[in-house]
Amino acid sequence: MANKLFLVCAALALCFLLTNASIYRTIVEFDEDDATNPIGPKVRKCQKEFQEEQHLRACQRLMLQQARQGRSDELDVEDDMENPQGPQQEKKLFQQCCNELRQEEPYCVCPTLKQAAKAVRLQGQHQPMQVRKIFQTAKNLPKVCNIQEVDVCPFKIPSFPSYY
Repeated sequence: MANKLFLVCAALALCFLLTNASIYRTIVEFDEDDATNPIGPKVRKCQKEFQEEQHLRACQRLMLQQARQGRSDELDVEDDMENPQGPQQEKKLFQQCCNELRQEEPYCVCPTLKQAAKAVRLQGQHQPMQVRKIFQTAKNLPKVCNIQEVDVCPFKIPSFPSYY
């Protein structure tokens, strides 16, 4: 009798674990293969410098601010009536971010922005649309900052299923 009860409990526990495990979903990101990328070592250097020196602090704050404000896909630094301090403070942050980008090596702009977006994403819990906005802002910053060597960064913006 005890063996049967044990087997039933073990089977139920196994079913519960299998059902519970299927609920969770993992997002896996793949970076470009450095072996096929001719500037791979330079990109690794950019990423290492970003991690060590925490470049693009103003850009990270701008990405977070844009995501929290829930604006459209376009980076908007125009006057905002919702935030009484906003227009001047946001424009100052935008200018600081652009200055930080101009200090980066041209080949480091996009990899460093991608690292910055990942860092912002990991700093807190964000809704899927906020994560999308963080990466969209990062992708478009070279264009809106008029970084001549780079127009729009080619990295992919995370997508999430509609049931999220």
